[in-house]
Amino acid sequence: MGFLMFLARKISLQNQDNDIQYQLTTINNKLQDYTNYASILSQDSVSISDISALPSSLFAQGMADLTNAHYQALQISNAQFGQAMGSGMFGNNQNVQIQEVAKQKMYENARKQIQKQLAMKLNEEEKSLQAKKTRLEALDAEIQQELQGMDQKIAGGIKSSISTYGLQG
Repeated sequence: MGFLMFLARKISLQNQDNDIQYQLTTINNKLQDYTNYASILSQDSVSISDISALPSSLFAQGMADLTNAHYQALQISNAQFGQAMGSGMFGNNQNVQIQEVAKQKMYENARKQIQKQLAMKLNEEEKSLQAKKTRLEALDAEIQQELQGMDQKIAGGIKSSISTYGLQG
């Protein structure tokens, strides 16, 4: 009768193992998506093909992040340009091309800074997922070890029942 309790425990452990394997698969997929998203963020400029390459699980977040990065960079560069114009950095307004190039460089620098902040946030999320993955893998190893022990106990329980009831094994 004891082997039936071991069998019930084994089924419970197998269910836990299946749940952990599912969680590990989900985490691995998220980590892969974060890696793809980080590679897009690391680029100097983001194109339509980069946006289309965003992982589907992060598409909405990616679009929102990239749109916000654009608008924040635009605000920062406009403020910097306004300060430069107010301080007389460009002298008179005769050289519009130099002003446009300076404004574009200010925008690019601001966008790079914002993208670095996004990358740092993404890196923190990746670290959190890696830590969770490590905990789950350790738990899975413990469950696998206990499952092996359950197999031995079940086999021993069956042999004991066979000998107790005079059956031949």
